[in-house]
Amino acid sequence: MICPTCHKEIPEGSHFCPYCGTPLDDKCPHCGHQNIPHAKFCSYCGKPLGPASTARRPQGSFIPTSRIYQEEEKTYEPEKVSRKINWKVVVISVLVLILATTGAQYYLNHSDNIKWADGNSSTSEITETMSSVFSLRKTTDTEQYSNLSNDGSVAANDHYIFMSNTDNQLVKLDKDMNVVKTYDVKYATYLNLVGEKLYYTDKDHHICVLDTKTEKTETLQDVSAFYMTYHDNKLYYQNDGDKESLYAYDISSKASTKLLDQHIYNMSFDGDIIYLTGKSSIISYNMSTQATDIIYNEQVFGSVYKDGYLYFVTTKMGIGRVNVKTKASQIILNDIAYSMFTMSDKAIYYVGNDAKMYRLDFENKEPTAIYQFQSHRFGGMQIVNDHLFVKDYQDWKVVNTSNTKYAVIFEN
Repeated sequence: MICPTCHKEIPEGSHFCPYCGTPLDDKCPHCGHQNIPHAKFCSYCGKPLGPASTARRPQGSFIPTSRIYQEEEKTYEPEKVSRKINWKVVVISVLVLILATTGAQYYLNHSDNIKWADGNSSTSEITETMSSVFSLRKTTDTEQYSNLSNDGSVAANDHYIFMSNTDNQLVKLDKDMNVVKTYDVKYATYLNLVGEKLYYTDKDHHICVLDTKTEKTETLQDVSAFYMTYHDNKLYYQNDGDKESLYAYDISSKASTKLLDQHIYNMSFDGDIIYLTGKSSIISYNMSTQATDIIYNEQVFGSVYKDGYLYFVTTKMGIGRVNVKTKASQIILNDIAYSMFTMSDKAIYYVGNDAKMYRLDFENKEPTAIYQFQSHRFGGMQIVNDHLFVKDYQDWKVVNTSNTKYAVIFEN
């Protein structure tokens, strides 16, 4: 297993890292997501943290301990107030409240629910409406593989976006980020949207499917599945109950087959080849010949395929890439804040040590700050049409990467 803080190999079942002392019993027993050390409640589902398994995911939703802060608790002396009721004040207050509510309702019914603010500012000044800057289309393969390496919590087609709201309930959004449907599904991860079918894993990491037309759900496999990725009518996944080996679920025959008896994590596809993040290397698996090959012989966090290269995060917190044919590698960026990143067909996105989200364009190769985190607590990132969905503590926000405007989704 891998320590989430120093990223060194440590014995399975350890309760503390022998190198840096990080406590390792911080996985939520209810939803299975990782939390910061010493947390009392799960930052994903909000339930109390009890004794948890030490099984850990080596990438997705990592929290940097050096940048986590807790606000100082404040106490206040209650003011002495009169218990005599002034009915005149009560009546006037009620009338004002009615007028304010009516005005607010009129505003909500005659304006856009979500607007954009400046992504490089800590202010909430409204600058543009959502519909003026966001166009929706199906995620590309690069975006999909990148999202699935980071828990796969967002998926999109040409009309809708599927993700979980602040109550961890699966919802369907339109291009203006309005909720058009709420489903009876909670803690859905590894979302794969294929036509009218949404494949996902539930809170127990069982493989499930939602028919978005009939709104019926079905459990396909009750295994503990991670990094589930759709390809050519099959769902490929890491079977956590079988030493994290590679399995494939055939949607037509409804049968699962073990493909590779190795520890594997996230995956990308290129024809008959699956590129897999292994325990100490990046490997390829040929689905036709069942042959394997080592592409990069060092431990990495995540790997995403694009145009003949695999991009990854190194143990020294840099972003690198390796040519899948020649196996020549290079480090393209140093000193990032998290052992995770996301990619579109145009750019790589990552968080710097200054708590800013950066865009590294493939063409000009110059990092550009596109979003300033407000809470200094980062909960994840996804990409849709080169727009970022970032979780800034408890708030999901969508960032327009071309003009650095952002909007809060599910704003109260």
